[in-house]
Amino acid sequence: MPVTTFNMDAQMEKTLEDLKKHFGASSKAEVLRKAVALLNVAKEHEQADGSIVIRQDDQDVKVIMR
Repeated sequence: MPVTTFNMDAQMEKTLEDLKKHFGASSKAEVLRKAVALLNVAKEHEQADGSIVIRQDDQDVKVIMR
């Protein structure tokens, strides 16, 4: 499997570590794979204006993706 490296600032490193812990992921690469999968789902359900709707606390929240 090819190895890819990324340059990340300290905030991105912290975010990946926090997500790794939250989701019980075995690595930051696993977190990134999950993030890409979620972004693909968002793309599939994106509205014409670039938004998606997320349900939170029984309310719909419109999020602009692009």
